[in-house]
Amino acid sequence: MNKRMLSRILSFALVCALCLAPALGQAAEYLTVKGGGLNLRETASLQAKVLGQYKTGTWVEVVEKGDEWSKVKVGGKEGYMMSKYLSDGTNAATLYVRTNTGIGLNLREGPSTSAAIITSFPIDTAVTVVRKGSEWYQVKVSDQEGYMAARYLAAAKAPAYTKPLQTPVTATMKNINGGSVVNFRLYPGMKTKIIKAYPVGTEVKVLEKGELWCKVEIEGRTGYVSTYMLKF
Repeated sequence: MNKRMLSRILSFALVCALCLAPALGQAAEYLTVKGGGLNLRETASLQAKVLGQYKTGTWVEVVEKGDEWSKVKVGGKEGYMMSKYLSDGTNAATLYVRTNTGIGLNLREGPSTSAAIITSFPIDTAVTVVRKGSEWYQVKVSDQEGYMAARYLAAAKAPAYTKPLQTPVTATMKNINGGSVVNFRLYPGMKTKIIKAYPVGTEVKVLEKGELWCKVEIEGRTGYVSTYMLKF
């Protein structure tokens, strides 16, 4: 093989690779089932074997989209669904992150806990709903779009955990359980992320006070400490 022929082959291979690259980088497309239980069939035919039936709101990953039938993946199975019963409509609405532990909510690349995490948002973050599913919503937050678990989104903000003080006060940490340290947390709640554990006797600046939690400042950082763990 001469050098000219080899050069042409390499150039052609490079062009093919560049053409394929955008396709490989594209995000998966998801649609939701509408109109009641929808059959997943082995082939694109009403006479084909039924692999499963899925209720309205179920998310499916589109492999190949067609006018009459679409090849999809759902629940670990791959098959065909009638395209007219797959929804790509919008459900514009503003909801708020509301987790029962006070921990922020993950924004994911797909409607599944196994999908990659794009980022996370704290409680009370406003999100715009693009499309609703039975368990997951496609949402947009600022300039980022992805999926959030529906059960952690609500129409109203969370009730206030604390109330701002007109003038910040100083308090010292104590441990009513007899321990030597007290947890300084990112959010109010016993299961939220711990920023750091400080020794009993550490002074804190109390910015907001609640029955169960106080928003405090320690070493220039703000977070939360249990009201029961503070001596005023």
